Amino acid sequence: MEGKTLGQEVQQVTLSRLADGAVDELFQDALGKVLENIADPNTDHKEKRAITVQFVFTCDEERHVGDIDVRCVAKVAPVKRLTVGVYFGKQDGLLVAVEAPRQAEMFPSPAAHPRLVQAAAQKGVTP
Repeated sequence: MEGKTLGQEVQQVTLSRLADGAVDELFQDALGKVLENIADPNTDHKEKRAITVQFVFTCDEERHVGDIDVRCVAKVAPVKRLTVGVYFGKQDGLLVAVEAPRQAEMFPSPAAHPRLVQAAAQKGVTP
């Protein structure tokens, strides 16, 4: 009686039944990581993301009993590289690095901001 054991129907391995649906849970977890990474503005939108589900089969010498190892890996885009200008020097005899000021920090008060100077109208040219 192939397919039956002790009056019970044998359930063949399927992706949806394997480990009571654990493979689907692994995939959903990896998909969540990929979707979060896609939504992250600190990652490059052009980077490809991938989910790899791997099944590795092993068996005993008689080839009657074995295991299926399941691995689900999400490959996501790395955070974009950030470059910050710094000045190196010494302060009180210690080596230090100081972040270069940003343009907005160069003029701490509104009065210190540079004025916008409009160019004089050229002859015969109207702005």
